[in-house]
Amino acid sequence: MFMFRNCAVLLVIGSICCLIYGLFNLHVEVEPNACRMTYMFGEPMFAKVGVKDGDQYPNYGLYYYYEGVRQPLDPLRRRMTGAPVIFVPGNAGSYKQVRSLASVALRKAMSDDAGIHLDYYTIDYDEELSALYGGYLPRQRNYLKLCIRTILSIYEGRAEQPSIVLIGHSMGGKLAQSVLVDPAIGQHINTIVSISTPLDQPVLNLDAELEYFYDQTNAVLSKLRTATVPTMTTNVCDSLHQRPPSVQRMASQDSSARLDNVLLISTGGGNRDLLVRPGLTSSRFNDIHAMTSAIPKVSLSCDHLSAVWCLQFMQTINHFLFSIAYVREDRSSIVFGTNKQRNLQSALATFVKPRRRQQSTQRFGAAGNWHEERRLVINKYFTNGLKGTFFDLVGLLRQERYKKTAIEALNVDDEDWLFGCSALDNNKTGQLYCEKATSLMHLVQRLPNEDRDPRSIAILDLHNLRKTYVQWTHVLVRLPPSTKRIGYNLDIYDPRERVTDIKMPRWYTMARLPIINETLQGTLHHRLRISEMVDPYQSIRVIVEPLQCISSEYRVTARICVPWAAGFERFQTLKSFDQKPQLYVNVPTLVPRHYNTTLNPVTLDLYLDPTCRYRISYEYSYSSALSRLVLEFYGWLPAHLVCVLLIVLRKQVETFHQVGTFRSLRPYVGYMQYTSLYVVTACRLLKKLIISSRMLPEPEPLDYSINVSIVIHCAAIALSLLATLGTWLALTLYGNAFYRLALRITRLSQPTSNVMISIMTHLPITFGILTIATAVGTCSGVGLLLAFVFYFLMLSNAYKDYLEDLLWQKAANLVRGMPAAGAAEEPASCEDAAKEQNAEALEQKGGQQEEDEEPEPCVGLHNFSFHVTLLLMLLMHLLLNSPSTLAWVRSRRHGIDLPDPSLYPSIVVLASLSLLLQLRAPQKCQGYWMLSLVFYVLAGVVLLYCQAAIYRLTFVIAGAFALLSAHQSLWILWRRLSQI
Repeated sequence: MFMFRNCAVLLVIGSICCLIYGLFNLHVEVEPNACRMTYMFGEPMFAKVGVKDGDQYPNYGLYYYYEGVRQPLDPLRRRMTGAPVIFVPGNAGSYKQVRSLASVALRKAMSDDAGIHLDYYTIDYDEELSALYGGYLPRQRNYLKLCIRTILSIYEGRAEQPSIVLIGHSMGGKLAQSVLVDPAIGQHINTIVSISTPLDQPVLNLDAELEYFYDQTNAVLSKLRTATVPTMTTNVCDSLHQRPPSVQRMASQDSSARLDNVLLISTGGGNRDLLVRPGLTSSRFNDIHAMTSAIPKVSLSCDHLSAVWCLQFMQTINHFLFSIAYVREDRSSIVFGTNKQRNLQSALATFVKPRRRQQSTQRFGAAGNWHEERRLVINKYFTNGLKGTFFDLVGLLRQERYKKTAIEALNVDDEDWLFGCSALDNNKTGQLYCEKATSLMHLVQRLPNEDRDPRSIAILDLHNLRKTYVQWTHVLVRLPPSTKRIGYNLDIYDPRERVTDIKMPRWYTMARLPIINETLQGTLHHRLRISEMVDPYQSIRVIVEPLQCISSEYRVTARICVPWAAGFERFQTLKSFDQKPQLYVNVPTLVPRHYNTTLNPVTLDLYLDPTCRYRISYEYSYSSALSRLVLEFYGWLPAHLVCVLLIVLRKQVETFHQVGTFRSLRPYVGYMQYTSLYVVTACRLLKKLIISSRMLPEPEPLDYSINVSIVIHCAAIALSLLATLGTWLALTLYGNAFYRLALRITRLSQPTSNVMISIMTHLPITFGILTIATAVGTCSGVGLLLAFVFYFLMLSNAYKDYLEDLLWQKAANLVRGMPAAGAAEEPASCEDAAKEQNAEALEQKGGQQEEDEEPEPCVGLHNFSFHVTLLLMLLMHLLLNSPSTLAWVRSRRHGIDLPDPSLYPSIVVLASLSLLLQLRAPQKCQGYWMLSLVFYVLAGVVLLYCQAAIYRLTFVIAGAFALLSAHQSLWILWRRLSQI
């Protein structure tokens, strides 16, 4: 037991250090911001659009965006001819965030030969914190429906009713998805593009309204739309390009569900977005998901705010919208096409891979610069460009082991440069040439290379090509005329030499493990297959160290593919010797149950610069793993902290120190514990039992490693100790400062506050009446704040009085020569200890009390450790209610009534606390063993049901307060009845 206690102490210290280290290394994977700012070419203007029945939403508004026009514009009185687009802002988002999207669309319309243009509308949600308080979401959704109906009425004079595109940023994407719940609205929606949106679950589940909104939307969509979920056999890395499941679904069946005609596209910002994790940005109802780092012509990571002004991304979204819009035959207006299949192909070409015509044939003839290459490695560069077309033929007839080839072209732009053909002899020159050739551009991947030479690469199986196309003899590389540096690289190899299987290192593996000591000159491609990488926090660091390069710069592009997560393909680039030669590999979501990562491993494709030789190794990345641990699981801390406080409270109600001793002043009684670690391990077993028995509600589906729970829980133990120390310092050293701050906040005078504190100390039931009335009259957060302030001041005054009386007593005992042990037995009661311990009382009574009296225990406010824990639990309850309190403060300006999801638990807490103070709890009584068992159960409930659903903690805290007050009340009632 002694060894276990020491190990637990080390574990607690190590866990809090790990969390702090991870917090300071949140940016370890974050790449520099490469987004270009979007600038307006005219003065941004917003014309307010009157919304029918919008009077019930006085703080909301609908606006139409235009630029450079001095005169006011009213869309209701003007004939609008563009295709309508609505921008839906998210959490604390402004309607003015539409400027970048709309301005790019205006500039693009000026240069569009077909005359296509878009009408951008935007919604003002008063910058409400919709991600923190779910009570906003139903109002925002209803207003969005009114806006859609209003915009449809603007275009109702057309021969064809237009469909609308919704673009939602952050929570705006979920709002856009939620309007599909109403089929009358859903039939008018063409496409929804969500930008960095938590679609299927919130980032933090802080109240019941938020959870209900998500559950209701997902439940209705599951009935009206086909969902796609990864299975044990899902592998999206089988081909060079991920094929979205929706393409397979639409190819195999008709769109029978009513909402399958709506195209849903989701995008994630990548490792720069620290607010919405990449794994939350996809949805099982989506048709396409793409990370910005993998989107062609974007190829960079966007943080949560830059996603709405990043020029490369704005151009891509507008390019897609223009591609699905067309001018009506009568040239009267522009509408979005309603053919889902065609729109999906446009989306794939824009967000996944540029569209290429497969098997298209081109004729060349013998004229031109034709060459045949038989080497395995080729590096050809034309520094000054090419005046004419250059043809290189690569033979398919190779040795059996040379099955694969990697071909890379530089600076070929969008030209077709890769073909397969049957070569002919030129009778005049004796050289081989191809009369006609079939394009292989559908096998080409364009790699992100920022501002350097654009790289396009293809990985071909030569033997498979020879078997499939028996008449083919060569692969043809065509380099078009160019004034820029142009060229290509070829690497033919044995695939067994270029594929390395590795396992995810254990967390205790600190050594760097080699993969390749030195690559061959000319190596273009190497693949790593990583098995046993299953948790989002796991991360490895791959070091690609250039040993010798021909030029002063090099380029290495890494493509990471997670087989069970469609759309999460992402790229990382190394380009300079000044840059650390390291890449981080991790997964965005938890692996599906029973998924075999040995058969379907995470793949890392390294596209190397063939002019360099490299040393490749890997190691477990502690900085990345700990930073991801913080990002993924910081939402679990409140639940584990409440669990720790419940276990501490269980111990404290059984611990009573003697009045008149310094032990009673120790604030950390019960906090130096490791019992709560047993609860963590027991809940893992209990969860399996509950799922198999099906007698209780199913626990939260959090199938992560137990290591995560232990680290988070030990960090919560450390935080509880720090919180206790901070509270004790505040009580002893800064009580007066907090008192003055409370006077300023409550705007009470000092005499009035002294009277109120005195009344509440001697008649605590008034404490409950005042705070409950405040909670009901305003909101629960205000009542809890008032209760916390007065409770803190009452405890501070009691602590200072007790400490002062104790010191005077010790000094008097020293003067009279009394032993300290005798002084510890004197007081008759805890609250009146100071009055009965002074020298005057001793002289009047003529001596001290009999030594055989039983020492009086510290009860009431003098059991400081107990009340410090209650104060911390009250603070936790207050913090959990802070989002709804902020919402209430903001809504007062407009006279809006919003639901208070924690009102009833708060009333229970306030009533129980006032009753505990009235009864001078804790009293030394029986039945604490039953209370201890109940607290164990509550701690288990917290870990099973409240880690993700944080709002449920308010009910658990209310239950703990209610049980304490009921126990103390029943004991006192039974004791009084027994005395009759």
